[in-house]
Amino acid sequence: MSTTPRLDRKEIAAITPNEAAWLTELSTKTINATIDRGELGLARARRRSATRREPRTLAPADVMYLALRKDVAELLSQRAKAELYEQLVQRQWVQAVRPGRVSEPRSDAEVVLAGGAVRIEVRRTLVRLLKRWAALQDAKDLVVSNPEIRDGEPIIRGTRVPVYLIADLVQQGAGLKEILEDYPSLNASKIRSALAYAQTRPRRGRPKNAPWKE
Repeated sequence: MSTTPRLDRKEIAAITPNEAAWLTELSTKTINATIDRGELGLARARRRSATRREPRTLAPADVMYLALRKDVAELLSQRAKAELYEQLVQRQWVQAVRPGRVSEPRSDAEVVLAGGAVRIEVRRTLVRLLKRWAALQDAKDLVVSNPEIRDGEPIIRGTRVPVYLIADLVQQGAGLKEILEDYPSLNASKIRSALAYAQTRPRRGRPKNAPWKE
């Protein structure tokens, strides 16, 4: 029996472009451009959603494809890219990730294209995605919102430190040591989780009302 992890679509049915960007370490702009080109599945449905102003979402196979494409795009023809995507959809390489239970895929996990002429090793990419997904889930669990604390602004659990404040400090050039000195209730893990949360849920401008309320 294969030990290759698989992502349960029922548990992770929709991944936002911002989440996909964090998982693959690509820009959200690149993610959206790939969708616009129709390179991912259900392109027509996504275009219809866009006209109705519905949020764009990606499936697990989309994210896996984007991560692999980043490394091998220049080596593949358009036909090979389409074949790669189709195989990822059929195999559903990854399964639901639970904290502390990221299983390793088999060492020979690979995608074979063009009748065996091209072989793409996917093990490292898959492990990286699984670990980043687990970290993203941890970040969601760590961040809380309480109307009685800072008017419901997202904060790091067990503290009164706003998530977006930490993200702003990092963007302004503050280092880990400096942040920890100013906020001793935090640790390196909590700061990484705060950044993951803020990057996948960016504020929409700076409205007068609480920007964290959607």
